[in-house]
Amino acid sequence: MDNRDAYKMFRFADVGLASARSGAFSLARYLTLIKRAKAHWAIVPDKFGDFSTTLAQWRRYSQIIAKYTAPVFVAQEFHRAAILDIVLNLAHEVERVALPMRMHPDVICSRDPRLCAERAERTLRILCGTVSHVHLLGPPLRVVRMLRSALVQCERQGSAVSFDTTAYKRAANNALKQQLGGRWMPRNSVEASMMLEAWLRQALL
Repeated sequence: MDNRDAYKMFRFADVGLASARSGAFSLARYLTLIKRAKAHWAIVPDKFGDFSTTLAQWRRYSQIIAKYTAPVFVAQEFHRAAILDIVLNLAHEVERVALPMRMHPDVICSRDPRLCAERAERTLRILCGTVSHVHLLGPPLRVVRMLRSALVQCERQGSAVSFDTTAYKRAANNALKQQLGGRWMPRNSVEASMMLEAWLRQALL
């Protein structure tokens, strides 16, 4: 992760936190989104804070989504040792794993970044080298900064790491905001790339 030329931006489809919390989603509409966006990979619909339901939905929908793009399994409740053991045992059928990093059932990660980072680091140390790809769902900047060594080690063990745009959808600092004409949000891909670079620098990546 020290080679900035290695960074790439990918199109990533997700049902969203609201649907994950409610459990309500339209598979047909989601597949249309995946096709229209030409997503490089997509979250298999999950249930926030409910590993059992998420696993059942993976087994129900992953093969359908795999017809359109690479499916990603969300490891809900990954901080629980028993859950992580199950995820490891799924390695034969799960290549890409996402860790919820915006919030857990008992904590909002922007309010307690250290707790979320500690949970993620323990999981990364175990998962990396076992699965091909680990994705962090919406991690706050401070969490990624704390995870730097674990992310670097993950890539050295042969697992790709990524995080989604909720992590840097706003200008990372006031200097960048001024470059964007006083705006926090990007208007095009060039500005989005500027924001990503600034976010990565602040995350020490």
